[in-house]
Amino acid sequence: MLKKLIPDEYYNSIEDIPYNKLYAQGIRLILTDLDNTLISYREDEPTAALFIWKERMEAMGFEIIIVSNSRKERVEHFANLLKLPFVKFAKKPMLFGMRKAIKKTSRSYKSEEIVVLGDQLMTDVFAAKRLKLHMILIKAIDKKTEILPTKINRKLENFFLDKIERYHPRMYQQKLDQYVREKDAK
Repeated sequence: MLKKLIPDEYYNSIEDIPYNKLYAQGIRLILTDLDNTLISYREDEPTAALFIWKERMEAMGFEIIIVSNSRKERVEHFANLLKLPFVKFAKKPMLFGMRKAIKKTSRSYKSEEIVVLGDQLMTDVFAAKRLKLHMILIKAIDKKTEILPTKINRKLENFFLDKIERYHPRMYQQKLDQYVREKDAK
C-alpha cells in the first residue's frame, strides 16, 4: 500500500510541470484536482494565469477534466468559467469519480496517456496510483485555507510519510523529500 502513496513527480505549481516532456511521453489527458491545486480555496473566480494555463494546455493537445472531492457549486462554477468538464464529489481515493471523469473524455484513453495533478497524498495520489496513472503531486497553494477533512488527511499523511521514509528510503528521497522539506518549513 505504501508505494501507492508515492507520486511519480513533485512540483511547486502547475506552472513548473514540463508539459512538453509529458506530451512527448504520450500523455494526452490531464485529470486535475481543483482546490489548492489549480486555485486557492479563497478564490471565487479563476485567475488570469489559470485561464492562460488552460489555453496553453489545450493548444498543446491536452484534454483537461477537473476531478474534485468538493460537493460545492464552486466546482461547477469554476469548470463552467474555464469551459472544462468536471466531476464534483469524486470521493477520492475511491475510484468511481476518477473513472467517471475518464468516461467524460472526447475519446478513449489508455492509462499510460493520463496524468493526474493533485495536492494530497491520501486522496489524489492514492486514487491515481491505484488506477496505475501517472501522478504529479503539486505543492498546496494555500494550506491556511484548507477545510477540516483536508486537515485530517494531512495529519494521516504525516503518519504514512514516516512509514514510506522507513520502508522505501530511496523512493522517499527521490520523490517526496522536497515535498516534506517544504511542508515542514511552514
